[in-house]
Amino acid sequence: MLGTCACTGGEDEQVLRIALPVDVTATDVNGDGGVYTQLVRRWEEQNPGWDVDILWLSPRADEQRSQLAVAMQTDPASYDVVLIDNQWVPEFSERSWIRAVDTEHDDLAWNGFLSRAQQAVCHLDRPWAVPLHMDVGLLYYRADLVDPDDIAEAIEADDANSWQELLELAGEVRDEHGLPYGYTGQFGNYEGLTVNALEFLLHDAAGPDGGQELFIGEDDGACATAVATSTEFGGLRPLEDEFAHGRAGESVIPASALEETETESLNRFRDGDVVFMRHWPRAVPQLQADAGGTETLQEGLEWVGWGGKAEGAEPAFGVLPLPTAVLGGNGLAVTEGTRHPEEAWSLVRTMTDEDAQEDLHASGLLPARRSGYQLETGSSTDAHYWENLRKVIDQGYLRPRTPYYPYVSEVLRRHVHLRLHPTTPDPSFEDMSCELNAALEGIAVTDGSCESDS
Repeated sequence: MLGTCACTGGEDEQVLRIALPVDVTATDVNGDGGVYTQLVRRWEEQNPGWDVDILWLSPRADEQRSQLAVAMQTDPASYDVVLIDNQWVPEFSERSWIRAVDTEHDDLAWNGFLSRAQQAVCHLDRPWAVPLHMDVGLLYYRADLVDPDDIAEAIEADDANSWQELLELAGEVRDEHGLPYGYTGQFGNYEGLTVNALEFLLHDAAGPDGGQELFIGEDDGACATAVATSTEFGGLRPLEDEFAHGRAGESVIPASALEETETESLNRFRDGDVVFMRHWPRAVPQLQADAGGTETLQEGLEWVGWGGKAEGAEPAFGVLPLPTAVLGGNGLAVTEGTRHPEEAWSLVRTMTDEDAQEDLHASGLLPARRSGYQLETGSSTDAHYWENLRKVIDQGYLRPRTPYYPYVSEVLRRHVHLRLHPTTPDPSFEDMSCELNAALEGIAVTDGSCESDS
């Protein structure tokens, strides 16, 4: 239960251990100096006699989960609190690694969290983590090269062809202004590919002609669990076509994007190689920091905000919603093996309260509470940006809610990578559907039973 910490002295070691991924807001390469550290130190100040040891995890999500899994299996008391990706909640719950959250406790103010943030930490109708911050994909555009009204027309939410129309617009603007490419995202064979592929697939499945949902139940209710996939993956076809064109040197998307992550895609955009980029909101302050520099595109890109237009010919950038966006985010969970449950819950409460949400907002991370989007920023451009961020989160899709998510992600991106890569034969959609269905039930297909007869 969450409560005020019983911080009396004594013979016992008064240390909490928290596992955190490397903080993207940190000033030090090892993760120190960011908002995570700031929140932890605040709790220490409020609870004299107690120390918090921060154990920094890998910056890569796949490796973070592996590190946590090894620690939990080896010693359930390795950590008292863990910050986990929301899509891991079902697995950590079913493995009895984390404790359920008491949402009735007044100090938690559970009703203050965004509904999507609440849903993201649920499994089997119970929350197993307290939301810390959210994340959502955005469309970055060169405001000096393309009119945001033209972009908005291409990405109408009720248009099943929005992705195709956006890529066509990217090609037109590229040709008009002589840029090497029109669009880039994260298509390397890692979790980024899963997210980028889902944004194409889910848009097609949710469209007026998209047929049944891709993951039945994945977005149906606060704690729904993914149970099946459809046999149609038409949303991939715009991507397949673009990378096929790339073999002839005509693609709107660079062929090398098949090996690229957030870092490389951001570098392409900031260097002026593309018109559009799919990225997370954390790229906004990174691009803003370039504005006074001399080593990037003409001393950086001016920020024009959400749907903003450039006032002159100087390089500028803005953001708009993607045709369909997939959510990210993290929650704080108390481990089942903690020796200090009361203090652990107290730390979680402090790191997720309204004051903490203000700190997250100030650092550029997306708060999990509604109050985090109602702050006075002093800038109408930024206020409009944060207002729309909340709307996009409300409309975003959760990743499949399954305790076998890591394997589901692996299967999905393996098939997508094969379909997009120019040097490999295309696997059948039937095999992809069969293996995904098996993965959602925790079954690894190794006997060739999913191989189609075609």
